[in-house]
Amino acid sequence: MDRRGFLVATSALALSCRRRSEPPAAATTFDVLDWEMEAELGGDKRCVVLVPHAPKPGTRFPLLVALHGMGETTTPRKGAYGWLESYTLGRTLDRLAQPPLTASDFHGLVTPARLGELNAALSKQPFGGLVIACPYLPRGIGSDVPYEVYGRWLGERLLPRLRAETPVVGTAQTTGIDGVSLGGITALRVGLERADLFGAVGALQPAVVGEESVDALAAAFSQKLSGRPLRIVTSTEDAFRPALVALDSKLGSRGVKHELFISEGPHDYVWNQGPGAIEMLVWHDRTLRRG
Repeated sequence: MDRRGFLVATSALALSCRRRSEPPAAATTFDVLDWEMEAELGGDKRCVVLVPHAPKPGTRFPLLVALHGMGETTTPRKGAYGWLESYTLGRTLDRLAQPPLTASDFHGLVTPARLGELNAALSKQPFGGLVIACPYLPRGIGSDVPYEVYGRWLGERLLPRLRAETPVVGTAQTTGIDGVSLGGITALRVGLERADLFGAVGALQPAVVGEESVDALAAAFSQKLSGRPLRIVTSTEDAFRPALVALDSKLGSRGVKHELFISEGPHDYVWNQGPGAIEMLVWHDRTLRRG
């Protein structure tokens, strides 16, 4: 990584740590489980799990593993609650259960066309619900804690417990991984390598920096994606947007089927709470139900 790339990455990640949030609305559509996990394979672990209220007994749901950003890496508790508290995911889940969405659900960061598309899609096929696992992501992921080690912890500790204790379908085809910024690049790296665990891979504003990283990711996805759905979301003011647009181009030139979506907004908490969360949930709900 050159000096300019380092400064861009540091600036964007620091920006993502600046919190602009409202108190999350009271959750009405799911239960919250708080799990202390075995401290193996890379340090202390904690995971918050959101389990939707089932419409009828015996209902099983797709599973999404959602990873937080760098601002929530300070403690396992803060990280595990990142999506629920810092990114107000409960409010988003409640709103998806009671459409139509409004521009305020996106904090104004949506075009009329995109708002209309999503509401039309939700009218045709209502949001069905996901079990959402939000594990702690250590700050040293990718260096002190290799992606391989974290992926092994997911596969050997977290996913088996989720399949045993929550109403998930329990197949790789109905399990997705996603995340924002630091969590986004982790979702790409782990999801890429673990086709045995994840049938769909997504990333929100993933921290991809530099031409070398873009080339390496494009080459790896062309070899290991194996036809699985892949979606990358960036935004108009995301510092990582140029690298992600370049990655999109290189994936296309290699014939890797994927989607790049560019929404409105900055690399900041307000985006995580609005379009980031909505785009992640709707895409995985649709994609994993096809699995």
